[in-house]
Amino acid sequence: MPNKEINKMIIGKHILDTISIGMYNYPLMVFREYIQNSADAIDHLRRTSKNKVSNSKIEITIDGRSRSIKIQDKATGIKAKEALSTLQNIGRSLKKANSNRGFRGIGRLGGLGYCDELRFVTKAKGESIYSVSKWDCKKLRELISNNNDSLDAMKLVKSIAVLSQHKYTKNKKDHFFSVEMHNVRSSRNVLLDVPVIKSYLSQVAPVPFKNDFSFTEKIEKELKVKIPNYETYDIFVNGNQIFKPYIDVVKVGEKITDKIKDIDFVEFSNGAGLLTFGWIANLRLFGKVSSTGLVDGMRVRSGNILVGNKDLLCDYFRERRFCNYLVGELHIIDHRLVLNSRRDDFEDSQHKEEFYNHFVKEIGLPFSKKIREASEDRSQTQKQLSNNKLLDTAKGIINYGYIAEKQKEEITTKLNNLKIDKGFGDSSGNIDNLLSLLNSSVHFLDREKRSKKISSQKKVMLKSMFNVIYEECVNKEQASKIVDKIIKQI
Repeated sequence: MPNKEINKMIIGKHILDTISIGMYNYPLMVFREYIQNSADAIDHLRRTSKNKVSNSKIEITIDGRSRSIKIQDKATGIKAKEALSTLQNIGRSLKKANSNRGFRGIGRLGGLGYCDELRFVTKAKGESIYSVSKWDCKKLRELISNNNDSLDAMKLVKSIAVLSQHKYTKNKKDHFFSVEMHNVRSSRNVLLDVPVIKSYLSQVAPVPFKNDFSFTEKIEKELKVKIPNYETYDIFVNGNQIFKPYIDVVKVGEKITDKIKDIDFVEFSNGAGLLTFGWIANLRLFGKVSSTGLVDGMRVRSGNILVGNKDLLCDYFRERRFCNYLVGELHIIDHRLVLNSRRDDFEDSQHKEEFYNHFVKEIGLPFSKKIREASEDRSQTQKQLSNNKLLDTAKGIINYGYIAEKQKEEITTKLNNLKIDKGFGDSSGNIDNLLSLLNSSVHFLDREKRSKKISSQKKVMLKSMFNVIYEECVNKEQASKIVDKIIKQI
């Protein structure tokens, strides 16, 4: 007879740990998962409702004192008879990959590793009862960490998850779904840090553009035409609505700013239809856009939710940093471009290869070339300005004298170097003439009319002082200004 124990399949208890906290390398991703589920529910309500659905609100409440989080929508809710199978089954979902953001049936478990108790509270329209699925996360951690390997995943779920149903005393027409996390625990309390959460959601969540972003209407109009079922949702954190952070003027580096002149649209097609559609801000490509503005980089979105992070496409440029010279979004259209479980890239497939190949050919390589050319142009312009400044300084010394022996030596050396620079437009004959005149130039104190009023001894002292001032000043123009002030006081 066959051994029943050998033929019995067991799914170990650690699978719960793997598909909850092990699935997400950043605690804030749990917000993304729950917002994704809410957005899918709102979409379903829009598709199935006879009347126009205007409520696309998702409300998030963060209570630092009670260490609790609540995420609620007023979409379809879950019918009482379907609550147990929907909320306590794992890896089983009736959602379809081609019309929903979440379809694996594991996203709702994201909060298990970050609180002591996780609750799902829901009610469907027209019903007089509501359902509560309560998960004891503290007990889950204890059971996973002990040495009892006989406890499989199903037994574990049954021991920590309880479904209860209660009479609903308010309006039967109400319908909602909420996620509640109690006694929240995360590194550095990031899950209770409201400013950090707002910043994260503004980049990740499917929220609208700001009204004062000049290109909001232009972008939204094209996205709605090109992307089937493109939607945005009104997401609030402690009563404050979240918007994408795009603005007209972006910061480049520490001191430079660049203004978006226009928006260019881009699409990738594989012959059978559109793979992606998106937009790129028309910038002068001065350098890396500052990360403090939260808009740097070409970002990929699926279902209008960020895929991975802003650096997903960095490896497809000549240099990784070039991605962050750009500002823009690419939205996935072809449902065969399937996100992996972590939502940080796509599952390996022909369509994934097509997407990245298109990106390299149409954005990665062309913009790498543009960035290099723009950099070379700026470098050449800066070099020309620097050379012109050098010539002006040499002419100034010839006309008015030098303030320090070292100044004359440095200018002479630079002129000789400029003489052999083939890229410089001025003729070498002009430089030779300047060098000759510079060689015969004298200290400005020896040319000043007032020099007759200055004793030879004092002149020697001043020249020595001016030499020190010039050598000590990093900014040589500042040295000249200091010298001028001293002379005026004599």
